[in-house]
Amino acid sequence: MKVLKISTLALCIGLSACSQFQAKDKESSAAAPAAGSSHHWWPFGAESEATVAAPAIEKKAVEAPKVADAGSKQPGGHWWWPFAAGTGQTAGDTGAKLQDQVSKEWLDQHEQALRTAVAGSKFTIERRENALVLIAPVDSSFNPKRPELLLPITLGPLGNVAKMLQNDPESGVLVLGHSDSSGDKALNDKVSLQRAQAVSSIFRLSGLGADRLRLKGVGSSLPRADNGSAEGRAQNRRVEVLVTQRSSLLALAQKN
Repeated sequence: MKVLKISTLALCIGLSACSQFQAKDKESSAAAPAAGSSHHWWPFGAESEATVAAPAIEKKAVEAPKVADAGSKQPGGHWWWPFAAGTGQTAGDTGAKLQDQVSKEWLDQHEQALRTAVAGSKFTIERRENALVLIAPVDSSFNPKRPELLLPITLGPLGNVAKMLQNDPESGVLVLGHSDSSGDKALNDKVSLQRAQAVSSIFRLSGLGADRLRLKGVGSSLPRADNGSAEGRAQNRRVEVLVTQRSSLLALAQKN
C-alpha cells in the first residue's frame, strides 16, 4: 500500500507539471500576435517593420514615369518650338532665354548697319516696337511674270543683310509675304507665301537655321494702305523682313 501511495503521488506531481507547461505554452501563443507591434521588447520587431515598409519604396519608384509623361507635353513638342523637341527647358539649357521685348540699345546698334546694307536700293527701313523692318516692294523686287522669282537687282542688298546677320548669332529674322486684296484670296495667300519663301532662301543659304529664321504668307490680311486705289494696292504688295533678337523671334512670329 505504501508503494502504491508513493506512485500515485509521483503521478499527480507529473500531471501537475504538465498542466503548468501547457498553460505557459497557451500564454506564449496568446502573446504571439504582439509580434507585429512596435514594442521594444519584441525581438523581431525591426525585421517585421522593414517588411511592411518595403512596399512604400516600390510605390514611389512606380510614380517616376508620370513625371516623364508630363515633361513630354512641354512646348518642346510643338512645330513652332525653335529648339530640339523634348523638355520645355531646352531654351534655358542653351542659354537662349525667350522674351517678348527687344531693348532699345539692341535696335540702335543694328539699325545703322541695316540701313548701310541696303543703301542705294529701293528697300526701305522702318523701326517698330520689337524689330527693324526691311520692306521690299513687290513691283520692283519680283519678276512680274513669275511672282515667286526675285529680280537680280535685289540679290545684292539682301545678300548684304544676310551676311550682316550671319555674323551676329543672337539675331533672328521673320519674313512676311503680303499681297493686295484684288483677285482670288486663296491665290493671294499662295503668292504671298511664295514671295516670303524666295526672300527667306537668301538668309537660309547664308547659314541661318530654323532657330533663327521664320517665314509666313499673310495674304491681304495686313494692308498698309487702302486697296481701293492702284497706289494703295502697290504699297500692300510687299515682303517685310523683320530683324529682331533671336530670343524674341518666337514671340514676334506668334503676333504676326
